[in-house]
Amino acid sequence: MSNIEKEIEKARVDAREVCDIQGSTSGQCAAAWDALEELQAEASHQREEKKDEHRTSLEQYCDDNPDAAECRIYDD
Repeated sequence: MSNIEKEIEKARVDAREVCDIQGSTSGQCAAAWDALEELQAEASHQREEKKDEHRTSLEQYCDDNPDAAECRIYDD
């Protein structure tokens, strides 16, 4: 499990604990869930960056220039 995944799990446990103690409509409960959402968004962002690192230069070029001759895809 990566470091951010550990942080997400800890934030999830903390949010549940805070909401159990403070009540599900409390500001502290909302803040705890917001913190968890921020961590999840960062994890998603990191996964996207990692995915982009594995793309070839042609794939990157075609994303930027889909009409280029090199990027045309023909159906059989």
